[in-house]
Amino acid sequence: MKKERVKQGLSCLIFLLILLLVLIVLSRLFEPKNNREDFGMGEMKANGILGEKENTIDVIAVGDSECTTALAPMVMWRECGITAYNCGTAGQYLYDALFYLRRVLTCQKPKVVILETNAIYRECMLSDYLYAKLSELLPVFRYHNRWKSLRAEDLGPVNYTWTDPLRGHMLYADIEPGCCEDYMKPMADVRQTARWNRQCLREIIRLCRENGVEFLFVSTPSTVNWNMANHNGIQALADEFDVGYLDMNLAPEISIDWQKDTKDGGDHMNAWGAEKVSSYLAQYLSQQYAVADHRGESGYESWEEGLKEHEKAMEEARKKVALDKPD
Repeated sequence: MKKERVKQGLSCLIFLLILLLVLIVLSRLFEPKNNREDFGMGEMKANGILGEKENTIDVIAVGDSECTTALAPMVMWRECGITAYNCGTAGQYLYDALFYLRRVLTCQKPKVVILETNAIYRECMLSDYLYAKLSELLPVFRYHNRWKSLRAEDLGPVNYTWTDPLRGHMLYADIEPGCCEDYMKPMADVRQTARWNRQCLREIIRLCRENGVEFLFVSTPSTVNWNMANHNGIQALADEFDVGYLDMNLAPEISIDWQKDTKDGGDHMNAWGAEKVSSYLAQYLSQQYAVADHRGESGYESWEEGLKEHEKAMEEARKKVALDKPD
């Protein structure tokens, strides 16, 4: 009987080892070999950073759509010569932010990592956290649907070739005024952070420290998503983890016009709101973190090309607004 149990145990172990080997091979096969959508890469704008020249990005931002719409790296380049990349995505969870950072830090050595704080209050469940961990170890779980579109190139090495000229920023020309009644009204309430969100934060901050990177909480302006209870909760986290915190909802000098600078009633910044926010952030990073000015340096010519694309997009946005105005 004992020998039979040992035999069954060995059979089970061998099966699990074979299964693990198969999953490793499939992960290598299914993982996109280029960071373009036609190679199966999702969230192309955020993953455009993988195509950037190695060790040229000084600031990386992660977060949800508040991040993608408010932080414009080309404005930060124009104002202070900062090389930043916006790795925000719509509805981003903290375990997603951790995944992006861990992958990006293999090819970039930023001075500062920014986490836009709205994502901190999007609750992570244990099952999602564990699945994210498993998908990171075995990418076949993340890319399992790619079996339909595998190509010969998927047998070759990884070669990321694409980057976004706007460096991840989503630029919107829409204008919908927001209501700012009771916006950032003083209160003593402190919004708490869910358990697995805190665990993700610990891992993100530890990852940054292990790589010698400064970590900064940033809250971008939003009358819909932000209030003093949220602020107090993030300030408590900043104090606990001994990291910086910049809440631009408490920076009147940015001069956000809630009649003109939001695309959807105070929820997200539009192109003009992002200009103000990003200009202010660039000055802050230059002064508080001594982030380098790379304007005029050899090897950064693509940033000037990106700035041209940004200015072109802004001109198109101005034309769109003019066309949308009633006669």
